[in-house]
Amino acid sequence: MSASLDQAFALAAGELGLASASWLFAKEVHACEGRTGIENLRDALGRTWPVLDAICAAWLDGLRGPTVDASVLVQRMQGLRRLVLVGLESHWLDLLLPQLPEGLQLGLLRHSEFDPDWLRVRANLGERVELLDLADFQSWAGARSGLLSFVYGGGSALFALSSWARVYGPDVRTQFRELIGWDVLQVPISIYPRWLVAVPPDQFTFLLEAE
Repeated sequence: MSASLDQAFALAAGELGLASASWLFAKEVHACEGRTGIENLRDALGRTWPVLDAICAAWLDGLRGPTVDASVLVQRMQGLRRLVLVGLESHWLDLLLPQLPEGLQLGLLRHSEFDPDWLRVRANLGERVELLDLADFQSWAGARSGLLSFVYGGGSALFALSSWARVYGPDVRTQFRELIGWDVLQVPISIYPRWLVAVPPDQFTFLLEAE
């Protein structure tokens, strides 16, 4: 496993999301190199990328992909006019976005540790999604507005990207009707969760746990 693979994963994580990139890499490596390839991938990149480490462990235990059901979130979002996405997980968004009402405005917070190409990210999500900055996302607040953050659990602890830590606060909790956490990790993180911050579940008005 070379430094170029680490760089490739960083690019994928920035433009697809940590969990989405991890499942993609596990699938491709397993197709080429089997179980040994997954073990080598975990040994080489796992300590740098804890979500990848957890997903490689899950793959070695027989799990071959995430179970995603967005129907509960679609129901929860009924009545919202605006939704701000905090963080990115393309695999989950690809299933959620087509189910949302056409009249719901969608914004993506342009904040990431990985410095993605935001125009390419937006192109992948579709022109319906607007890019928002930390300085202006609160202009989307209101009694029919919500925030959706991807979180990473799989055990007793819950983690989110630093983007959520930058967004969340007492004022935000009163300005948005819904603060939704969507857990995209079905397995525990077994090493120090680099790139993530611990968050209490009660920061969210609704938390959809991984199946």
